[in-house]
Order: sequence, then structure tokens, then C-alpha cells
Amino acid sequence: MPLPKKIKDLILSLKLIPHPEGGFFIETWRSGSVPMTTMGQTALSCENPDKNLVIAKGRAHNRADKDERRNALTSIYWVPTVKSPRLLLAYNCSDHVHYYQGGIPFRYNLYDPSTGEFSEEVLGPELHKGHKLQVCVKGGLWKCGVMVGDNERKESETADYEYTLIGEAVAPGFDFHDFDWVTEKLLRLTCKNDEKMIELFLPYVFERSKQVQKKEKTVEYAAQYYEGGERKEKRIEERS
Repeated sequence: MPLPKKIKDLILSLKLIPHPEGGFFIETWRSGSVPMTTMGQTALSCENPDKNLVIAKGRAHNRADKDERRNALTSIYWVPTVKSPRLLLAYNCSDHVHYYQGGIPFRYNLYDPSTGEFSEEVLGPELHKGHKLQVCVKGGLWKCGVMVGDNERKESETADYEYTLIGEAVAPGFDFHDFDWVTEKLLRLTCKNDEKMIELFLPYVFERSKQVQKKEKTVEYAAQYYEGGERKEKRIEERS
């Protein structure tokens, strides 16, 4: 059976919930642990820790407990939608591999703040147009993106879909303590001699990134997305 074209049908099928960076998601794998139970943080009490935890050297400052252990591998479905098409500008310590699994192509903007190197990759099915079935992102790179526009997809077989279905594998496993937003201040400081880069990235800056960072509440902010209630239902409606 083919993928449904309506996002509300996919939400029900995959049990998706709103994601802090935009769109929807569901965690499908966390080494040694039941997915979704740790709310995006390392499962330090996982099964067989000698097998399922790895040492991520250099990350002691990321967590209050100074623990550098991470689950060996995590994986999610991430699903931007027509109503929530953007991935906000952020970076993560771990390597990510993004897999195209259906729907509208998605354009990633990648930037290395240490070298100034920029690249653009389109995750999608049309290889003759330069699309890629996988997009690999090294830890530390800035990343943001958006679903391709109507003009690019109007003659495509994916034109009738309301979303992009993306698989993401992360190693060492994802932990929100290793994640952070790129604020406008950091963007302007890093790209102070490149106005074109600032102009490109500004629309992807999370409007509350400065506030969340200042209060050191990135992990707390993310945790609220795992909660139910009216706020969750409102996000679902807004994004689908």
C-alpha cells in the first residue's frame, strides 16, 4: 500500500507528534531503550550498557552530570509539512544521516562555522535533477532547510503530497544536551563578513532561541513537546 498523501493520515499511521524544530516526528530506535521514553535524552540506565552506550569524548560540559556516555544509535522519522515546511537553524554534536522515504523533496542548507563552507543538498527521489536519497551531516555543522516550492514540484509525482517523510539516524545517539539553536547574534558574529549568508539564514533563526539559550532551558523547552494536552493539539492542528 502506498504512502497516504494527507499528513493527518500519516500522523495516525506513524503516531507522530510535533517536533521542536518544526513538523512532526517519532523516535523509532534508541540503543538499549524503549523509544520515546527518555524524551530525547540519553538512556543511561539502558539494557546492556557495555554494548548500548558509547563514550562521546569532549561532551562533559553538555550535561550537568558531566556524563559523556550516549546511546550508540538513535533514529527517528521527521516529517515537515506544507503548513510547517521549515527546519529551523541549529547544530548538533553528533553525525546525522537523513534518508528520503517519501513525499515532497526537501532542501537542506549546511554551513561549517569553522571554515565558512556552505552547501545545499536536496533530499528527494528525482536523481536526474540532482536529488539525493541520503544527506549526511557531520556533527557541528549548522543545518536548516525547507520543502521545495510549488514551482519545483508542480510537475513531479510528489506534487500531491502534504509532507516529506525523512528517516534520520544519529550516532552517537541523539541527546538534547548536545543540541543548540543558532541565534541571530551568533549568526551575525560568525558571518559578519558575508551578508549573503546572513540573509539566507535569518528566516530560519528560531525566534525564541536567545530566550531559551539565556535561561539554559533548551532541554526543558524540548521536553514539553512530549506532553499531551491542549498545547499539543493546537500544534497538530497548526502544522497539519
